[in-house]
Amino acid sequence: MQPTWLLALSWTSLAVGFVSLATVVADTYLRGHRQPVKIMELVWLVTVLYIGPAAVLLYWNWGRPEAFSRPQHEDPLRRPRRGILVTNVSRCGAHCALGFVVAEVALYVIRSEPGHKTLWVDYAGDYLAAVAIAVLFRYFGATGRGVTKIWPALSTVVKAELLTITAFEFALFAWLTLAHHFVFPEPLMRADSPTFWFSGQIGLVAGFIAAWPTASWQLRRGVRIEPSRLPYR
Repeated sequence: MQPTWLLALSWTSLAVGFVSLATVVADTYLRGHRQPVKIMELVWLVTVLYIGPAAVLLYWNWGRPEAFSRPQHEDPLRRPRRGILVTNVSRCGAHCALGFVVAEVALYVIRSEPGHKTLWVDYAGDYLAAVAIAVLFRYFGATGRGVTKIWPALSTVVKAELLTITAFEFALFAWLTLAHHFVFPEPLMRADSPTFWFSGQIGLVAGFIAAWPTASWQLRRGVRIEPSRLPYR
């Protein structure tokens, strides 16, 4: 059994994430600050869930001003470079966070030996799920119908997001390996433990930080990482 202090810290961190989530849900759906790119509503909700109040501040500065609640006569929003980076890293982070949750829950359910944990299997599942979710996000956000949207979605992910996702996942996996072997080695962390998800929060925050330089480098190279309705300054 995990130490009481660690369980308390884990539950507290998870609770802070859910309070942050409730704050953005209320602002988005109750106060009507909807995103012009609909998928970004889910992106911000996922981001605040694992980062917490710091992500609420990011949302307030860079997410909320994009809402449809702006008067129609205002000029189109022109965002500074930092806002573009925040949006892109948050989007890639949402792919990785959702991939982490989906893969880890699925692996926990199907494992025949709950006490056994092969990290490379988890990491492969997390990465593949993150890339698949990134393609789904682009697929549902693309114009066209049916299978005609698959190739544009896939090519956009490869061009604009795959490198950032990879940097994010590398930092996440580095932390999870460290936590598994040195920080929380006994007892083995499993998906039914709050400590596991607390450790995941830390890894996702590390991934967010690690992905920033990659996204910044792509932006300097002129890679278009946002929809055209969110113009550069």
